[in-house]
Amino acid sequence: MKEPNEVPIDPAIGLENGRSIRTLADAIAFVREHEARPGIDDRDEVLHQLERAETDEERAKAVERFRAWLADWGVTIPVSGVPNLTRYRRSGDPPK
Repeated sequence: MKEPNEVPIDPAIGLENGRSIRTLADAIAFVREHEARPGIDDRDEVLHQLERAETDEERAKAVERFRAWLADWGVTIPVSGVPNLTRYRRSGDPPK
């Protein structure tokens, strides 16, 4: 079984603060940082899916769900997957 730090997320997810989510381990750490977030969301389910993914298919589904969770909370996602040419936007903003 691959370790979370050995599973790349491609394209990487860029955040407004300059941080990048490049591996499954990065995604798990980011979700854990939001444990104290008030309100009801599916953060726990996203975290469990990321942590329990064992096959490539399960990991791909977990990353898709993570991306959806980020979009729901207004976190930025890359518009382009081309390295050094990625522009960032908020979910719902028009493309640049």
